[in-house]
Amino acid sequence: MTAELEELRRALLGAVRRSPAVALRVEEALGRAGMAYAAEAWTRWGDDRLTSHLQLASLVLLRSEHPHEFDELLEVATAPCTAPPPPRTAPEAPGTEEDEAAGASEATEATWETWETGEAEQTEQTEQTEEGTPEKPGREARASEEQALRKQGPQQQAPQQQGPQEHAPRERAPGRPGARPHRAGDHVDFRDSTFHGPTVGVQHHHYGTAQVPAEWRPADGVGPLEFGVWPTRPVPGLPDVPPYVPRDRDEELRALLARPSLVLILGEPYAGTSYTAWHAVRSLKGHRVYAPDPGEDLRPLVAALRSSPGGHVVWLDELTQHLGPGRLDLPLLGRLNDLGAVVLATMRPAEYYRRRAGTAPGDRVVAAARTVELRREWSEAELARLSARDDPRAYPAYMWSGREGVGSYFAVGHLLFDEWRRPGTRQEHPLGRLLVRAAVDVARCGVTAAVPERLLTQVLAQYGPEVGEAAGREPLDEAIGWATAPMFGVSGLVVPGEQQDTWRAYGALVAHALASEDLEPVPDGVWWTLLDQAESGPPVDHGVILGVARAALRARVEAADAEVMFQLARHTLGEERMSLLCRAADAGHPEAAADMAMILLWNGPEEKAVPYLEVAAEAGVASAALRLGRIHRARAEHWLRAAAEAGDGAAAHELGDMLVGPGREEEALRWYRRAAATGHREVAGSLGSLLGSWNNPEAEEWLRYAAAWGDVRAANDLGFFLDTTKRGEVAEVETLYRQAAEGGDAAGAANLGVVLESLGRHEEAASWYRTGHERGATYAAQHLAQLLRKQGKDAEADAWLREAAVGPKGLPATLPPPPPAPPADGPDTVEE
Repeated sequence: MTAELEELRRALLGAVRRSPAVALRVEEALGRAGMAYAAEAWTRWGDDRLTSHLQLASLVLLRSEHPHEFDELLEVATAPCTAPPPPRTAPEAPGTEEDEAAGASEATEATWETWETGEAEQTEQTEQTEEGTPEKPGREARASEEQALRKQGPQQQAPQQQGPQEHAPRERAPGRPGARPHRAGDHVDFRDSTFHGPTVGVQHHHYGTAQVPAEWRPADGVGPLEFGVWPTRPVPGLPDVPPYVPRDRDEELRALLARPSLVLILGEPYAGTSYTAWHAVRSLKGHRVYAPDPGEDLRPLVAALRSSPGGHVVWLDELTQHLGPGRLDLPLLGRLNDLGAVVLATMRPAEYYRRRAGTAPGDRVVAAARTVELRREWSEAELARLSARDDPRAYPAYMWSGREGVGSYFAVGHLLFDEWRRPGTRQEHPLGRLLVRAAVDVARCGVTAAVPERLLTQVLAQYGPEVGEAAGREPLDEAIGWATAPMFGVSGLVVPGEQQDTWRAYGALVAHALASEDLEPVPDGVWWTLLDQAESGPPVDHGVILGVARAALRARVEAADAEVMFQLARHTLGEERMSLLCRAADAGHPEAAADMAMILLWNGPEEKAVPYLEVAAEAGVASAALRLGRIHRARAEHWLRAAAEAGDGAAAHELGDMLVGPGREEEALRWYRRAAATGHREVAGSLGSLLGSWNNPEAEEWLRYAAAWGDVRAANDLGFFLDTTKRGEVAEVETLYRQAAEGGDAAGAANLGVVLESLGRHEEAASWYRTGHERGATYAAQHLAQLLRKQGKDAEADAWLREAAVGPKGLPATLPPPPPAPPADGPDTVEE
């Protein structure tokens, strides 16, 4: 069967070369079968090995999948009209009618010979055309061609009747009379045309000119910018492009370039494909490089390379732009490789894997490529080689390139930084700009990993009033959308982390921020927020942040900034914490003084802590004031006890007063009696009040004695004792309360008002209620409100109730519930 197809291939090829109409018919049949890519193998090339293989392969595919088109080509190959034309005979004598017909036939046969000579002769004709006089456009060009053809034979009109053998090669499909030739690609379809005389068809493959290879750039003289490498931010004294860092696939790429073929470097944008290609080409000694523009016709390269033996590289940055009609296809690739040219190109991996499985002409080219793939994110070995480069731009790229890759870091990192910092961004995306700043500041604090979104918003809140103003102009979701949207085809200013809902700043922003001299310092609140978060564990490393904070805030610590020293001390331990706290406390920081005092109280004598407690207490630190009061109370009790034991009655009295509050009334009673025994009469009121709280009848004696000495508190307590215990005379109770009230006792004034209200003396009672309230009596305002309500003065009563501000009775909700009661019958704990 293979022999039959080979015989068919030769017959069909002969028919194509003898007749342009057959060539066009073959091209149309292949097009209908979806095999337009194979048309050039039949209509434009020579009979080289690759072409023969493609012709045979197209017949195999047609026979198996497109039998209708296969039968059509079989019919074309075996049709009588495709038989070779008869040999030409010279005319016997010019000028006769037979001679004119013979001349016309000879001219026609000469036309078919141009198809039989193959592409080599056509190329020579094309080159002669290009080197000679430029072709004339339109009718002038056609007139010139016709004039040249007239010189080949007599120019008389062809006879109407012609023999079948003589004119077999000129048969064409019937069409509309007078139809104009139809152009299809590089061919002109004359089948629907009308001819009124001898006609000669000449086909010129004129595709333009290519630069002479001798004028191509030497491989070692081409710069990286010519290969499409993006320059980085200008740095005085440094080249536009950093020194090349060897990639892991360099050796493999050089091995592929050692022989002519299509070598395709796969990589995402800014993966370093252009720079890697440039470096590989420079290793090709003695080669010259040609880089056509996207869409440029590549067919003239064949003629150009034939006249210039040697090593050549055709550089096609982004291969997709160089595929299609008149550009790179599989036959043209084979010719370029046969002429010793290496075709080096780049392509995105997704595009490559999509196209290599296709059947279009460009897809076949992609499938034939030998590939090397570069990852955008560099390997550890590549990064190590980068860090060792003697270039000030290398180490920041090593630190901050991240998953986005070193190529994008250098190419567009500075552009992204400028986009973030430009004034227009402040106006258009005020909150988005601050969100990016928060992410950058997190990294400036030492957190290189992505952080949860909630932590990023906490950091965002540390920028003070500016955040509120920006949030009023731009919603948070819009700010996040702008900050995370890809720019320059690479990345957003804020990029997602590996974990869900985590974010980090694009690495190049951080590197440029660290190198910038006019960027705002990290707000103090950001440091403390991150250190607080770090104490709860990953993803924030406490030690790293603290180390960066020490370095960043060292100048302020040396300048004795009390707040900075205190906040740093909160997140340190040991001697460093003690040193920072001590310095902050000595600088007058109240919370630092309180913390310093607590440490001293835990680890040493309290005398050293008291000065710090006093500083904190005077600044309003309640915990310090409480601790200081307890210390002073304990000291007071100690010294009062010493004086009382030495026989001082006043000391014994005050010691007793101190003991009543904590519930040590029995001990207080003993010290009261010892004070009285020494003749200290002032103790009588305290002793009587204590006995009165126990309903002890002895209280009356002590209280009368104290009241007689003018003790207003004793007078009030005696009146209360007589009123509640002995149901004494109202007049006496009133007298005692009045004595207390007129003496300035707050409770006496309120109690006097109660007695007067019971006697119906409402105005006087209201006056004493007001006096008691002014002196601080707890229930005076409440009694007054009740009195006013009885008088129908509800509005005034409500006002006094609000003034009373007496909390609700009973246990408040703020108190914790009591512990559960133990079971009535507890478990037997006696061991057997």
